[in-house]
Amino acid sequence: MAQQGPNPIEIYEQALAQYRPILAAIKAEQHKSSTPCTDWTVEALINHSLATQRFAQAVLSKSGADPSVMADVNHPLPAEGAIAALNSISSEVLSTLKSLNMEEIVETPFGAMPGGQFIMVPITDMIVHTWDVAKATGQNTTLASGLAEVAFNVLTVVAANGRERGAFGPEVTVPATASFQDRMLGLSGRQP
Repeated sequence: MAQQGPNPIEIYEQALAQYRPILAAIKAEQHKSSTPCTDWTVEALINHSLATQRFAQAVLSKSGADPSVMADVNHPLPAEGAIAALNSISSEVLSTLKSLNMEEIVETPFGAMPGGQFIMVPITDMIVHTWDVAKATGQNTTLASGLAEVAFNVLTVVAANGRERGAFGPEVTVPATASFQDRMLGLSGRQP
């Protein structure tokens, strides 16, 4: 069966291209700033983003994924810096994705599913947290509309379960005519 929907590799690369300049513009004095993820500072949110990509790599490479690593966030940023750490883990993820049949079933803590379907969740995490970090550090929060649409579509499937696990706050109601970005934010419990 041929892959349907967006190409996960292209979407992953686009999400990285959007996230990197946001990370690069963060000043050291902003690391302890609060974020729309009320329990996490900018530093903790970056650590979560990096851990989520390590988790994705562990799932895709079938090397034993522990979802609790994504919540281990209260520590300094990696010594090599956030950008270098992101580049390192994202290179591994991309390499694995490019070698993977996207329809191959991978075992995740959330159940078995095609690898191409699974990776859309960590990609969505990156897209949403790009907005969070940009908002927390006073940067432009406008996301690429295609990425916001992808994230919205993924969230329509996973948000209810995420809310049950405490990953999202209550849904914020936005008009049905709102942009995909605003609907994505509302669905993930954020005020657009």
